[in-house]
Amino acid sequence: MDVTRAGELVLTGYSRRQLSRLVGRGELTRVRHGAYAGELGTDELARHRQLIAATWPTVEPGTVLSHTSAGVLHGLPSWTGTLARVTVVRRTAGHGSRRTSLHVRLAPLRPDEVVTIDGYLVTSLERTAADLARLNRYDRGVATLDAALHAMADRGVLFATIAEAKGRHGAGRARAALAFADGRAESVGESISRVRMVEAGLPIPELQVNLFDEFGNWVARTDAAWLDLGVVGEFDGKVKYSGGAEQAATAVMREKSREADIRALGWSVARWDWPDLANLDRFRRRILTGFEQADPARIRGYAEPLPFT
Repeated sequence: MDVTRAGELVLTGYSRRQLSRLVGRGELTRVRHGAYAGELGTDELARHRQLIAATWPTVEPGTVLSHTSAGVLHGLPSWTGTLARVTVVRRTAGHGSRRTSLHVRLAPLRPDEVVTIDGYLVTSLERTAADLARLNRYDRGVATLDAALHAMADRGVLFATIAEAKGRHGAGRARAALAFADGRAESVGESISRVRMVEAGLPIPELQVNLFDEFGNWVARTDAAWLDLGVVGEFDGKVKYSGGAEQAATAVMREKSREADIRALGWSVARWDWPDLANLDRFRRRILTGFEQADPARIRGYAEPLPFT
């Protein structure tokens, strides 16, 4: 939803008292002090975009959106509870600050580390992902770097950017996350799953594997596969089941048919979801059950993983 500054509304004839009455009646919503919208966005990401629009006119010229706010604009993963403030970098002398709606950091930025998105100055995809990987814990850093690589970030530039931060908070963690990152991952759940596999002492599968029958006909693409074991791995994030009851039922039936086709080729299927990722023992059992049911000799056809990125 569009965001309008209070000053603009006053110029069109509204008084401050009228604005307060409109907010009280629910006809106008205060995004932050001095900025209003017809209604708030329907989710945290939409509301953060509104907060960016409301805050941007108040920052100094040359200020650059960074960290969490830059991540939202680049489409990188974000986390509940981290979107209450707009995050920016100021390239001038002075001090950083943290206020109710704005967190200002001071940092040098090269010209190639600044891009324009929707009219805003924003740290580049690589700089944003590197900053977030230093800021967040390891598993979230992996998810962020996976997403950045999936969005065609340059791994070499990411490596150099993180290397430049050597000695700063989180640099070692970000370096380790980049070494593990794989742009073939297509969701946060898939990224977190790989981290949990390491924690559970499980082998790491190939990602995004195309399965073909013995005649060369494509059958399905899976989230993951342990090729030598004959096991397919599927993270069930429930997104595919969203929508109305009829749509959800159709999606479930389609998924069941797809899984039956995969099993008909001789593959064992291990499935897990978010609650499994929160319980390492349960997650391990999910995967090991798939291993126990597998028999590579049963497999017909062949598999081709996407190239590593």
